[in-house]
Amino acid sequence: MNDVNKTMETEVTFSAADGFELAGTLLLPDRPQAAVLISSATGFPRDFYLPFARYGAACGAACFLYDYRGVGTSVPKSLKSFKTDFPDWGRLDMAAALDRLIAAVPGIPVIHIANSAGGHLVGFMPNHDKIARHVFIGVGFGTWWSHRFPKQQFLDLFFWWIYGPMKLAMKGYIPAGGLWGGSTLPAGAFRTWRRWSHKGEYFRSELANRLQPHYFNDIKARVISFVFTDDPMTKLKCARQFLEFMPCAKHEIRLRRPEELGVKTLGHQDLFRRKNEAAWPEIWSAVKDEWKKGAI
Repeated sequence: MNDVNKTMETEVTFSAADGFELAGTLLLPDRPQAAVLISSATGFPRDFYLPFARYGAACGAACFLYDYRGVGTSVPKSLKSFKTDFPDWGRLDMAAALDRLIAAVPGIPVIHIANSAGGHLVGFMPNHDKIARHVFIGVGFGTWWSHRFPKQQFLDLFFWWIYGPMKLAMKGYIPAGGLWGGSTLPAGAFRTWRRWSHKGEYFRSELANRLQPHYFNDIKARVISFVFTDDPMTKLKCARQFLEFMPCAKHEIRLRRPEELGVKTLGHQDLFRRKNEAAWPEIWSAVKDEWKKGAI
């Protein structure tokens, strides 16, 4: 599966529709057969996904990684007073990243690989119709009580109501490190994420009002959703529930055990770690199957 392809790797900056400057990494093979946008989970910097993207580029995919505003290297001078909200990552940042990728490699099908919240943001993209296929990794309903009991639920509640508020009071944002294993997290994104995680239908009840405009009902691109049996946050039921947000999209769920893919653990994000490279052909084969079918 891992074909030989020389890859040019370039750090780029690009602007969202509101002028905010974002950081990205473009991986361009000699003869790209498809364009692949890789969208991160909440608070994970793009570099976390870089080994996985390099593997994909060697398979013939032009890959684009990017940081949402307030995360990684897409940060303003001060995060303390920085105003942004979770949907901005989809409406503005993800949309701009898609356009930047298409500008780099026009005329070939675009496939979107989304991890966790990266899949949640798809329905906020005004240009979602430029994507031919979506491949979801660990994308599902984000309510805290749907997570694994007791450890994950305890960690969630501690983060939402003790650790997070304490850090906001001290810093004005969630800093990298500590109990929070991700990159920096702006206050607005934290508060919205917490609100959604405590709602019975996640953010579905807000789509009719608070979260307008959105495009969940308009998405028609096919979705392949991978769910791993050891994921403490996305169970099979949760993946199914989230796909109901996109009623017009054809979808397929692929449930996998880590041992099926030749690794010990996959969890919620561990698929993308270099130690789990043995599992990558499964994902990239699915991506390659999609681009061979032709785009839209």
